[in-house]
Amino acid sequence: MKIKAYTLLEVTIAMLLSAICISVCFTAYGLMNDYYSVFRKKNKATDTALTLKHVLDKDFLKARYVLKTPNGLSLQQDSLEISYQFDPHVVLRKFSDLPADSFPLDTQDLLCAFEQQDVVEADTIDLLQFKVAIGDGVKVPYQINKVYSAQDLLK
Repeated sequence: MKIKAYTLLEVTIAMLLSAICISVCFTAYGLMNDYYSVFRKKNKATDTALTLKHVLDKDFLKARYVLKTPNGLSLQQDSLEISYQFDPHVVLRKFSDLPADSFPLDTQDLLCAFEQQDVVEADTIDLLQFKVAIGDGVKVPYQINKVYSAQDLLK
């Protein structure tokens, strides 16, 4: 009587082919996971940069005065003062008694100006320029302008 079965060599070859397929799939999964991780990190940084731009634009628009301070900016509104602190790896937005908003971004080349003259001391500004580094060498330039009325400047 003859029993139909696989030989030891056939089973070994099947296991070898299975191991090769599994290793190829595992390597492809690792590459895609790394790619997705970089993609997600870059998207998070871009989202943070866009949120900072939106908040700065809104605060500049509502502010009565924008003042340069030794460690950042102070935006004077009617009944509120908002301060921004530009550190190399984070931008902090603080209200008087509330917790600070933090934007984990690399900021570079901060420039404050009033009527096209650089402001280096604590004084009123109408232009804020800086760059935000996102990802591998990508730098996004920011420029925010404040338009004052003559009445505000004469007070």
